[in-house]
Amino acid sequence: MKIKILCAIALISTTAFAADPAVPEQMMRGRSSQYQDGFRDGFREAVRMMNGGGNDFGDSHGRNIRILNATYGSYKGKCDFTSRLARSANGRSSYSFRASNDWCGDPSDGTSKSATVEYSCSGKTRKIYVREGSSQNIRCY
Repeated sequence: MKIKILCAIALISTTAFAADPAVPEQMMRGRSSQYQDGFRDGFREAVRMMNGGGNDFGDSHGRNIRILNATYGSYKGKCDFTSRLARSANGRSSYSFRASNDWCGDPSDGTSKSATVEYSCSGKTRKIYVREGSSQNIRCY
């Protein structure tokens, strides 16, 4: 969430209405590649939202997944990978999800982690919890 807010501030300070604004690279200098990937994802999502990006996922029957929130970590630290998961799962009726550091790095080194995924399907909000290394199907039938 903090990354999305920083992205929005950076976007407003540069140009809010540009067709394809450049990611402010100076804000990522010295950061890990995982941080940079997350920053870019958040920045793109902020641009999409500010340019009126809608919630049209081609779901005319309400039977497609729509990711609302996705976090991964433990009590020591968490990361938000909502936009990354949404790009992979939104619009599908089923998606096989695996909880791992691949989504956003290791937010709490040395502790067991889990993912929490909140999604909408057929007008109902659902939530799943998946332990690190485990998989679960997200289904919308």
